[in-house]
Amino acid sequence: MEADGTVGMESPEGQSRNPESGSVVDRAVEIIRGLVERLNNGGRPEHRAAWDSMHDPETINTLAEAWLQDEGRLITSIALIEMVPRQVQRARQFRRTIQTLANEVQRRRSDQILADLEEQLGELPTLETMLDGGAPPPEVVTRQVLSTLRAPRGFEVDFNGVYRLTAQVDGTISRTRIALAPIFIAGRTIDVVSGEAKRLLVWRGASGWRSRVVNRRTIVDASKIIALSNLDAPVSTNNTLHMVSYLAEFDAENAHRFPVVQSASSMGWQPNGGFLLPDMYYSTDQNVGQDFALTPPSGLETLSGGWKPKGTWGEWISAMQLVEDFPYMFIAVYASAAAPLLEVLHIPGFVLDFSGETSGGKTTALRFAASVWGRPAESYPTAMYSWDATKVWIERTSGFLKNLPLVLDETKRARHPRIVRDVIYDFCQGQGRGRGSVEGTRHTESWRSVLISSGEGAATSFSQDAGTRARVLSLKGKPLGDDVVVGSAASEEAQALLAKSYGHLGRHVVQYLVANRERYSDIRAVFQASRQKYSELAQSAVSRRHAGHLAVLEVAASIVHSLGVPTPTVDPFTCLLESQEQAGHDADRPLSALQDFLTWCATHQKRFWGRGEKDREGNTKAPPQGWVGAWEDKNDWDSIAVTTTGFNALMKDLGHDPDEIITRWKDRGWLRLGGGSKRPRSRVIRVDGAPTRCYCIDRNAADMAIESE
Repeated sequence: MEADGTVGMESPEGQSRNPESGSVVDRAVEIIRGLVERLNNGGRPEHRAAWDSMHDPETINTLAEAWLQDEGRLITSIALIEMVPRQVQRARQFRRTIQTLANEVQRRRSDQILADLEEQLGELPTLETMLDGGAPPPEVVTRQVLSTLRAPRGFEVDFNGVYRLTAQVDGTISRTRIALAPIFIAGRTIDVVSGEAKRLLVWRGASGWRSRVVNRRTIVDASKIIALSNLDAPVSTNNTLHMVSYLAEFDAENAHRFPVVQSASSMGWQPNGGFLLPDMYYSTDQNVGQDFALTPPSGLETLSGGWKPKGTWGEWISAMQLVEDFPYMFIAVYASAAAPLLEVLHIPGFVLDFSGETSGGKTTALRFAASVWGRPAESYPTAMYSWDATKVWIERTSGFLKNLPLVLDETKRARHPRIVRDVIYDFCQGQGRGRGSVEGTRHTESWRSVLISSGEGAATSFSQDAGTRARVLSLKGKPLGDDVVVGSAASEEAQALLAKSYGHLGRHVVQYLVANRERYSDIRAVFQASRQKYSELAQSAVSRRHAGHLAVLEVAASIVHSLGVPTPTVDPFTCLLESQEQAGHDADRPLSALQDFLTWCATHQKRFWGRGEKDREGNTKAPPQGWVGAWEDKNDWDSIAVTTTGFNALMKDLGHDPDEIITRWKDRGWLRLGGGSKRPRSRVIRVDGAPTRCYCIDRNAADMAIESE
């Protein structure tokens, strides 16, 4: 501190050795001695004038400065005033005044030091310089962004962590580490659907630099930010408050420096007409790179890793050449590539289902479907999943994929048969179920896509709903043909290529659709003509309802082959037509169940009262398993009665849902109903003289079922 009151950065020890500092104390002592002399030699008027002279600004500042430099000497000098008669109280008040003023001078001096230090801290170098050689790679944060961002005032960031800086009164800076690794905000995103503002958070984890787009609330709420610890971010229960403070100030300090990009929480088509994939955003026939960000919903962040390309287009084409004799493989590829087309054609989603015995090539077909867009593997990250998932997870994933195919392998792995039924219904509707949360109503997921499924049994067997079943294209049989040796060899070699190269065809399809937006009317016209063609070729009502699905696959096929995919040796659409005609016949589950039931009755007639075996005396013998119902032993019988318990067990053995089947039979008028309101589908029949609750199948229904076989 200089005598003129200017603030220096020297230490207090350095100030005490300043020659000027001694003169200040000496002048203060002389002032006090002069005051004592005047008080001793004068009366009241002189006393008043002496004390008034102490109010001079220069005098009082000299006394305060001297107090700060040598408090003890000043106290000793002021004690001389107390020795003057009748001046004890005034002397003590004088001492308190000087002490108060000295404290205020000291406070102002400290504030100035802190202000000077904060000004210096505000001129910290950019993050690029602070991180030096340990900066994140360009694919995480570009050098251009790092060169503009600064740590907020009072903080410092380096390769080893984040530090809080505190200015001390003596001019030094204390440095306290609040994070064990660097972490900072590198950008802002605005959701194109919700308008929600998010932040791009970057940090160094144990495995290297990472980044994640997070809701702004995550970084301003200590109870939310702790969740980042699961992602290897340098956050713990010990530093959440420090991190919230640091990131909030970082956000405010760099608000005008952050790059701002649009974002979306789902892939596929966006409101502005572009198409978003994890690695690229397509807005014209040329990709525009990173000007659009994908921000997956919480819990689905890892999924996007399975939808990135690898290898070469040529290697993937080689895999297709290996299976050119197997049309089902091409159908799987067409269906996968058709997913973005549904939005262009304004048609709802549908299901392509491969069913048949194990080791027939169904999973291989699904791998080809997944390889159109991403990694066709069973382990994460992948573009194909298992039916072993919850309905909520499948719904959220469908919403995240949006216009990309959902590939689910092996229906038998579903946690419950009704999950398959419900998923098929909900997927074809393209709308998730609204759910509440503690924060209010959650966003309802929506999509328009293709579900590609496989299983030993047909997916349609899980649902009796005619509308849903009409959305399922069923392909039964062996996708790799009946020659196991040839099919297995082709599959093994093709899968080896798919493991190295995938995700290329889908991007070519997207580029084609984006670049040819002005030709959408022509594409729709081709689709309408194709749908009309397949509708005319259909031989059943169900097949006619599949005409639109066949048409979109045909449009997808034309695009795919125009992009360079080889043509199969066997026409896939001939196979599709045959399969759908068979599926149309099989689609009438109530009729199929009735036919199965009558076949069983014909081969087990002796288990029905009225047709049981007789002993030598002509008495009817009860079968070992017990009576299953009653059936008159004459040509003009009018009904077959089967016990309700026996019917339920039989239907389950035959692969049908007993409750749904009996309801559909009732709706079609195939039952002879009872008169009661509690059990309208059944009636009481005497079986071996005992009143028994039975379902009674009408003779006319039985005749109709036999004739339709």
